[in-house]
Amino acid sequence: MKVLSALAFVIVLGVVALTWALYVFEPGLVIGTPWGLVHLSVLLAVAFGLGLGVMGLYVLTGWLNAQAALRQRNRELRQIKSELEALRKQHPEETPVIPDRQP
Repeated sequence: MKVLSALAFVIVLGVVALTWALYVFEPGLVIGTPWGLVHLSVLLAVAFGLGLGVMGLYVLTGWLNAQAALRQRNRELRQIKSELEALRKQHPEETPVIPDRQP
């Protein structure tokens, strides 16, 4: 996880450095949009931010699905444990007794 965090940090730094370099060293990279003239570096930063947002939504969806699956599995496990305890109470003679661990 530390490697992925470091890689994400390096990628973000690279995009920031590229955006800054485009803005400073190429001031003529202006594109006309319906909202007026916009520098290409601003569009690059916005596109990167939107990509991070979409990626965050995918990660959030995956995390929520994993949490739902874990809740379902825990619910099934509790149900199975309660059924096992009910069976043990119905048939206590079949429960093995360890001599040094008397109930």
